[in-house]
This record gives sequence, structure tokens and C-alpha cells, in this order.
Amino acid sequence: MDATLNDKFNWEGIEKSLASTVTVIAGGARGTGRAAAEQLLEMGARVAVTDIDPTRVETAARELSQHSDRVVTLVGDCTVPAEMAKVAEATVDTFGAVHNVVYSAGAYRAQRPTLDVDSDEWDLILDSNLKGAFVTYQAFLPHIATAGGGALVSISSLAGRTSSPFLGCHYSAAKAGVLGLTRHLAKEFGPQNIRANSICPGGIVGARMNDLLTDLDRQEDLVVLANQTPLGRNVYEQDVVAVILFLLSDLSRFVNGATIDVNGGILTI
Repeated sequence: MDATLNDKFNWEGIEKSLASTVTVIAGGARGTGRAAAEQLLEMGARVAVTDIDPTRVETAARELSQHSDRVVTLVGDCTVPAEMAKVAEATVDTFGAVHNVVYSAGAYRAQRPTLDVDSDEWDLILDSNLKGAFVTYQAFLPHIATAGGGALVSISSLAGRTSSPFLGCHYSAAKAGVLGLTRHLAKEFGPQNIRANSICPGGIVGARMNDLLTDLDRQEDLVVLANQTPLGRNVYEQDVVAVILFLLSDLSRFVNGATIDVNGGILTI
């Protein structure tokens, strides 16, 4: 056994180690992915932000321009293998390596009873949330292995652990599928020093949630949800970012195939 594995943690060394990595964030132009990108960049890491929406990517490039030497913003559809292969190639060309991937992409549709979900909408939700994760990881895994290992972090959902009448059967199915994919990758790629873990947040308060609830005139839902939570408040983007950083760092060096709930205790299993 390597005796250093029992050494006390060097907190400064852990931060420096994370700052030396290259992390790809799929769906990183807005929301939790964007918040994670900003935090990593502030720590000194190199980050590739990819998103399907060119306008969002352009906005992210402009707003992250103070880190221009350590960030690249790329347009790519996570469900299309050829596009993700190009994103992977561009990332490696820019930074020389890839160590981590955070999958934070995925569409949703609210207030869709099962009998109202048509096949096109089913495909959209399953493809963007589940197929996109598979295609993205497939594009980057060989590069992570070449770099000597790293971490995959999938943003699933409380819906994937239970269900979501609000977001529908297709969203619940997709997010549950992400958990299964993560467990499989953890087993298959662990021997190559690649860890794979999932995060299951409750409804994250941020621009996406606020826009959705405003459109539906259901802003009071946030108050109801907070009152149902043992900790008495809702989940915020930085709550999830903190767990992303943990899973990317050496603090989680022996955490593999895990699902971490970030819901304040609504679900305890």
C-alpha cells in the first residue's frame, strides 16, 4: 500500500491540484454548469464550456473573457457524436489534455401529464438528458484515459431518485437513466483511474427555474418547496457547485459510482 494514502490532507495542495486540471462542462453556458465554470476559473483551472445554443455560448465567451487564457467556449450538440468529437478535439488542441467532464446539459418540459407526452417530446427529453451524457462521455473518455485519469460528474435530479409530476415521466426516466449510466461507467473505467459519480439536486433556484415558474405563474412553488425541506430553504446553484468541486478533487479520490443527494433532506435513503 502507498503510505501517502494515509497522510493528512494538504488543503492548499488539493486546491492547486484541481487548478491544474482541464474540465469540460457540457451545458456550461448557463445555470449550474455556468456557475461551476466560473468557480473553477476563479480557482485557476482551465475550462471548456460547451452548449448547443450559439447565443448562449457567445454570451458566455464575452462574460468570461477576463479568463480568456484559460477558457474556451464551443458550440456543440451533445447528442451528435460528430459534433462532440469536434468539441473534444478542439479542447485537446487548446489545452493539451482533458481530465474531467461535467454533464449539466438537458432539456425539460413542465406540467406534462403522461398521456399528453408525444413521441417527439419523449425523444427530446431522453436524448438531451441521457443520450447526450453517453455521447459526451464517449467522446472524452479516451482523452481522459490518455491524461492518466480524472472524473465524470453527471447532474441527475431528485426526479431520477423518485419522480417528478411537475416535469413529467420522460424527465424522471431520463434522470434515472443517468444514474444507471454513471454506475456502469464507474465500474468499467475505474481501472483506468476514471471516477464517475452523479449529483441529484432538488429544484435548483436560478435563472432557469425562475423563468420557468414565471412563465407558468407558479412562483409560489418555491415557497412551498422550501417549507417542505428539513433545512427550511431551497437548493441554490452554489450548493450543487460545491459538490461538483468535491467530486472533481482529490477529496473524493475513493468515491466512485456514487449518487449524492443535494436536496436538504427531502429524500433520505
